[in-house]
Amino acid sequence: MTTTQTTPSGQPQASSPKRRWPIWLFRLTSTTAAVLAFDQAVFAGQFLSGSYGALHLHRDTATYTVAALAATIVTATLWRRAGAGPRWPLPASIVLFVLTALQTWLGYQLILAVHIPLGVTIVVLLIALTAAAWRKTR
Repeated sequence: MTTTQTTPSGQPQASSPKRRWPIWLFRLTSTTAAVLAFDQAVFAGQFLSGSYGALHLHRDTATYTVAALAATIVTATLWRRAGAGPRWPLPASIVLFVLTALQTWLGYQLILAVHIPLGVTIVVLLIALTAAAWRKTR
């Protein structure tokens, strides 16, 4: 889709077309990561309630969450380069990826005093990232 803008002299000027598919990929990957991170809290709660099989789901979903955030980094880069998107999604995605990788390591080390509050923080940040991605773009 090509849009038409006017120059200061009133002459029409065609702008380059914006590609929409990168933002949709970013929305898909960030939403997937947010749902997986939320599921982590559900599985942890089930484990603490006595459903010990939920611990395996919690462990496995950690890997999927990290993978979804790696995909979010890729799609943020595509959105920026191919779709002329904003700069903020890439550093935000990288920070969330690093925090989630650290979170996974803390879980395996059973450092729960940091693991639990960091998990809450990650879920909140991922929801904020996903909400920002779904806002109407210019």
